[in-house]
Amino acid sequence: MDGHPEFTRAVRDLVLAGERFRARAGRRRGLSPSSVTVLSTLFLDGPRGPSELAALLDITTASATELVDRLQALGHVVRRPHPRDRRRLLVELTDSGGREIEEILGSFSARVEASGDDLGPAGRVAALEFVRAVRQNLGEDEAGEGAAS
Repeated sequence: MDGHPEFTRAVRDLVLAGERFRARAGRRRGLSPSSVTVLSTLFLDGPRGPSELAALLDITTASATELVDRLQALGHVVRRPHPRDRRRLLVELTDSGGREIEEILGSFSARVEASGDDLGPAGRVAALEFVRAVRQNLGEDEAGEGAAS
């Protein structure tokens, strides 16, 4: 933690706060944190295959199938044939799932945007660049992951 440990702690605290927000928001709606992630992904990025959702969540395809089954039973997603590959399925939001995730994302967005209100244009640009750089660095090859633990 040489250099700027305040950045490391602040980012860690931000990630934990986001995870707690996701858990609380989901719990109020009878959804797991993973379900909230799936619904938000489908809302923001469009339909995805079960294997793509499994990779996103870093879970097995079987676990992703169970998660999609639960969301489908709640009426939040449907499975549809892939338009170009009949061997594949796509998972997409229903109106019910869209309403659920819009409420969660709306609350999240309002809180995040309010946090940047006093930064001014240059501060917002700098904060956005920092967040993007951290996201990219955290997503890089994890071969050296054990050294950071």
